[in-house]
Amino acid sequence: MSEATSRLRRPAGTSGPQRDPARDARILRAATELLAEGGYPALSMDKAAARAGVGKATVYRRWRSRAELAAEALDHAGLTDDLVAVRIGRGRLRDELVATLTRATQSPDTSRADLVAALLDTARQQPDLCRLIHQRYIDSLHRAVEDVLTHAVERGDLPPRQSNPPGEHPLAVSAAIALLLHWQLVRGQRITDGDIGTIVDKILAPLLQDRPDREGGL
Repeated sequence: MSEATSRLRRPAGTSGPQRDPARDARILRAATELLAEGGYPALSMDKAAARAGVGKATVYRRWRSRAELAAEALDHAGLTDDLVAVRIGRGRLRDELVATLTRATQSPDTSRADLVAALLDTARQQPDLCRLIHQRYIDSLHRAVEDVLTHAVERGDLPPRQSNPPGEHPLAVSAAIALLLHWQLVRGQRITDGDIGTIVDKILAPLLQDRPDREGGL
């Protein structure tokens, strides 16, 4: 368990009986369901307690705020489990980018896809939730794609790239991910294999080339 997650699971100075993992899982599952059904406004400590069948004090002892409960609920739902770089091999950069984006956006678990859609829609009006989504989903998706590109540079499939300032992402990656989010949020559509291929070929590939007029693909 990461140090950050550990801090979320038991606030410093909190006292009380030993935590029951099964009870924690029920509360987190309830919080995830509420988020998927109505986004951040649908989640409250009281509602999570009622749905999980526990007392309100049980929830308040474990999480100091709704934001902390939402943060751990996202981790419990495995929201970022698939946000990792796919490596195939030399000369297969396009395939790696398509596979990485496909794995990140086309989970076979439809409940997770519904959760992402609900949270992305709500995040526009909820600053606290927006920060959580950026930290746990959007930034993780950026890092997965950037890991693919870094590995491609190391094996010679891409020329060396200029390093970005800390906290900033390459334009090509940001543009591609912005379009993915637009597809899900504004158009309200599930991403298809064809959509991802188009984003890689029309957005990522041209921006990653040495020269705008360079022939050929990745």
